[in-house]
Amino acid sequence: MKTRTKILLLFFLILCLGTGSFAYHAYTFINTPVSKNSQFVTLEIPAGSSLQHICQLLADNKLITDPFKFKIYAKCKNTATHIQAGTFLFNLSWTPQKILDELVSGSTILYKITIREGLPWWEVAKLFEKDGYCKATDFKEVIYDKEFLNKKGIPFANAEGYLYPETYRFHKPKEMTKETAYKVVNKIIDTFFEKTKALRENEEYNKIFQDPQKLNELLTLASIVEKETRVMEERPIVAGVYINRLNRNMILQADPTVIYGLGQNYKGQLLRKHLDDPKNPYNTYQHPGLPPSPICSPSLSAIKASLAPQEHEYIFFVAKGIGASHVFSTNLQDHNKAVQEYRNNLKRKQ
Repeated sequence: MKTRTKILLLFFLILCLGTGSFAYHAYTFINTPVSKNSQFVTLEIPAGSSLQHICQLLADNKLITDPFKFKIYAKCKNTATHIQAGTFLFNLSWTPQKILDELVSGSTILYKITIREGLPWWEVAKLFEKDGYCKATDFKEVIYDKEFLNKKGIPFANAEGYLYPETYRFHKPKEMTKETAYKVVNKIIDTFFEKTKALRENEEYNKIFQDPQKLNELLTLASIVEKETRVMEERPIVAGVYINRLNRNMILQADPTVIYGLGQNYKGQLLRKHLDDPKNPYNTYQHPGLPPSPICSPSLSAIKASLAPQEHEYIFFVAKGIGASHVFSTNLQDHNKAVQEYRNNLKRKQ
């Protein structure tokens, strides 16, 4: 009886020591970082990865010391099936506990991409393809998708005018597909509606946004204003110039509209043959009134300027040739003088 008791006590003691040792090593592992140096590591967890594969990826990138222990830890925490796919930003100074928390509930990396003001849709498409978000061809198909446009409340042939210029953050897809193009365009269009919400709900402007023809005229004018000047204070003045020309049945003679009509065939120089070409529907040197549709997706400031153009008598404007501002004129004689001064300023720069 005494021998049996001793054996049981010995077994119990070994069990306690083993359990204590296991607990100590487990605690030490999950709370000890690989390095004390704060160095970030980018790691992609592919969709459909097994827990074993994820643990090995972490070990290969020096984020953990033991993939087996990490696997056991993840299973004990009941989080093995909740690990997200995507690209993560980890730090070598993080403990395995923090790394697992980040894999389960953290955010994958969002990459920044900026749509500059004044870009036509094909330049936006190229931008997203270059940065690996979606193919330019898929982008084009999406912005011309009638069913998609109807769902988004866009009553036009394409989404030009709604591709809001802004800095965005997206998850970078493993593969560029039509689905990734829809996600990108959807976000950009939603941003347009978010930015213009106050204007659309304004009683003074609501009817314009509800009327497809008036809305098209608004966004078209705003897109021209966007292209004509980067100076915010000038935008209501420029909008007023074009309103004056329209009211006087003068042709707009806006170079940016001609360039848009040339599309991707434009090589950086506007020639006389381009200005004389009546086949270009966006040629405002040949066709009266506004062009058929927006020539870029305007910013909020350009839209506001076009909703409330400044009242004045100007019908001409030309760049100063110094800085980004313009000289505005009420008659052709003064305008010609301003054009000559512009040319003189360009010569002084050479």
